[in-house]
Amino acid sequence: MNRNTHVTVLMATYNDAASIKAAVESIRTQTYTNWDLLIVDDGSTDDTPAILQRLAQQDERITVVRNPTNRGLAASLNIGWRQARGELIARMDADDLCLPERLQRQVEFMTAHPEVAVLGAGVEYMDKDGRTLGRGVRPRRHEKLVQKILREAPFYHHSVMVRRAFYEVLGGYDERLRRGQDYDLWLRGRHRFRFHNLTEPLIRYRLRQRLSMKPVLWATYVLFRAVCRERMSFVHFWYPLRWLGGGVLTRTGLRRKRLR
Repeated sequence: MNRNTHVTVLMATYNDAASIKAAVESIRTQTYTNWDLLIVDDGSTDDTPAILQRLAQQDERITVVRNPTNRGLAASLNIGWRQARGELIARMDADDLCLPERLQRQVEFMTAHPEVAVLGAGVEYMDKDGRTLGRGVRPRRHEKLVQKILREAPFYHHSVMVRRAFYEVLGGYDERLRRGQDYDLWLRGRHRFRFHNLTEPLIRYRLRQRLSMKPVLWATYVLFRAVCRERMSFVHFWYPLRWLGGGVLTRTGLRRKRLR
């Protein structure tokens, strides 16, 4: 592993006062030490700004950028990657936790495989109290990820390590999208860059408690747009409908389960 490889950990936050300190501490305790943490506060109205100010004062590797108003995740991440110091950029969410060897394992792989532009990892699911609920994993190799990309997103967004060139060539995230920004990015980049996943869990992913159709609707729109943009055959319009139908059925099933 090349310990001279600098990594910028990119985090966007909005009203995450209850979880952001633990998320930051999981970066500060990484076994890999050549990193800086860039946090974009997207106009938080709770105690998040004060917490971030204290954390930045304690550790000079932490930089905080604050949006005067809430601009959305895509805009915040674009601000972040454009200011990132590292050629490798590791995504991180403000309510998740990195396992101690996350950066080390990903830098090792990216150093050994310069052809890979986006590297994801497996996740451990946890509830709001930090109890482990299970594991999630995506396929490893690029060919399989691309083959299945119309059925599922190839990465857990908060687990990826990305080469700066990937963002630069594609222009970053589409700021018109309030959800599904990452799925749109993978769809746009799949024919031009190589993808890969590590199957071992490197992130503890906190499952949200509220059920919402918004992510499903945005993912459906993103996929429909990709089918139109790439002029795929008529049969491919089945995939956006599949996303929508699957989201409706899942939400209905979870509601019924809760009512029992």
